[in-house]
Amino acid sequence: MVLFFLSAEWIQSQENPSRYIDSFERKYSGLKDYTANVRVHFDIEALKAPDMQAKLYYKSPDKMKVESKGIFFFPREAGYFNPSTFKPEDFEIRLLDHLTYEGRNAVRLQLTPKEMRRDNQRFVLTLDIDRTLILRIDTLAEEGREIKAAIDYGKFGDFELPTHIELQFEVSPTETDRMKELVPFAHRTQRVAGKVEITYSNYKVNSGLSDEIFKETESHPSK
Repeated sequence: MVLFFLSAEWIQSQENPSRYIDSFERKYSGLKDYTANVRVHFDIEALKAPDMQAKLYYKSPDKMKVESKGIFFFPREAGYFNPSTFKPEDFEIRLLDHLTYEGRNAVRLQLTPKEMRRDNQRFVLTLDIDRTLILRIDTLAEEGREIKAAIDYGKFGDFELPTHIELQFEVSPTETDRMKELVPFAHRTQRVAGKVEITYSNYKVNSGLSDEIFKETESHPSK
């Protein structure tokens, strides 16, 4: 009798990583829209900025609007929750490893866009496979910029939705567009590092939001 011993690496290579993203999309297939109050807190070197508050509107699959009484800056990269962000058909998906993350069974997936983008970003997702939740999003770019987003969830109606997102980042002064999106008050000669904390509250889910709400901002979702 001949025995074959299969390595963990070989077994992992035979696994279809897209199934984890498929499961995540199915989990939120019934989420048609939500509104929430958001508070954004900046904790950044050499930067003093007040907390900002606004109302966030989302409608599936990709409509988003931020409404505030004054000037409001909202980081688009992992700053708001859209279950359709990582469509399996748009990415090459690679399973990096199985792990325990914050006491939960999880996988890490690397997502590379099939179509080249302006900043050539890649993403690494840490996904809780027991609850089917994305707990962490690492955004990587060729020039070395990295943005790390950690997400906490709460239960609202039939859905688990973010209550807190913490973005940690370091951005060089040459990346002026990214600095403007993440750190609107920073001097362009500085390398900026720090974190942005976004707190969500007072969710209303599947209230039947009209498309009219989004018409003014469909082409500028970060303002």
